[in-house]
Amino acid sequence: MFFKRMSEMSAEDMVALWNKGFEGYYLNSSLDMSKFMARTVHEGLSLEHSLVLFENEEPIGFVMNGFRTIEGKKVAWNGGTGIVPEYRGKGFGKHLMLRNLQLYQEQGVDTAMLEALVQNEAAIKLYQKVGYEITEHLVCLQHTGELNVNLLESNFPERYILRRGHPVEINAVPFNRPMSAWQTQWPSMKGGESVFVTVAEEMVGYALFKRVYAENGSLASFVLYQCEARPGREDETEILKAALREVYAPLTSSCTRLTMNIRYSNKGLNELLAGLGFTSFVDQVHMLHHI
Repeated sequence: MFFKRMSEMSAEDMVALWNKGFEGYYLNSSLDMSKFMARTVHEGLSLEHSLVLFENEEPIGFVMNGFRTIEGKKVAWNGGTGIVPEYRGKGFGKHLMLRNLQLYQEQGVDTAMLEALVQNEAAIKLYQKVGYEITEHLVCLQHTGELNVNLLESNFPERYILRRGHPVEINAVPFNRPMSAWQTQWPSMKGGESVFVTVAEEMVGYALFKRVYAENGSLASFVLYQCEARPGREDETEILKAALREVYAPLTSSCTRLTMNIRYSNKGLNELLAGLGFTSFVDQVHMLHHI
């Protein structure tokens, strides 16, 4: 048993190992070459600092890693871990994770994060054994068709001022959540947008989202990544409604509307989305390890 860097493999072998490692997974996570490379770039994954586990010269497992500096601390993200089916349940995953934590130490990482499907109990237990802790539950929601405009009507339409901006601007919001799930952070918002809600020049809410377009240029879907109201506001629901009206407009469009890894503890947002008819299609846990 030995390790290599993923960058030492050919692109074709990387993609083949990814697909083999996720074979039989709860979700269809298979990727073709273009999607694999796009994901690597968009999520800031480092092939040089991603590991491949070999047994008898055969690649049998991998972990892909991304790195960011957040509030002065180096943060690592496990952007995908897979073991080839015939080698699962034999302790190879633990060897892989322990070596990966060693790599994090070598790279001066302060905090490591990952997400795991709630159904993947074996993986969650493995991560806990090597020091990760569950810090949040996350949900991905979907809605197809028109939204009920009446449910997002404001009781105080003149109070809330909305402004569009760039995702990086949330750094200036005092209540932003920099350690949210990796793919919901502003550096992952290539082509994304932000919405800011103010009352009497006070910042009271924000959202991060993307519009996805079909090849013919038509709007295919909206994806919401973060939507927060300033903590302690009695008008939290009104703030969130104002942000959602802007994010998902035009509300009468019949395209798909999604959320990506919204935290369960954001109860006000989840209640609003449930009332609008959004339903869950992925549930995950967010896990952290302080190195």
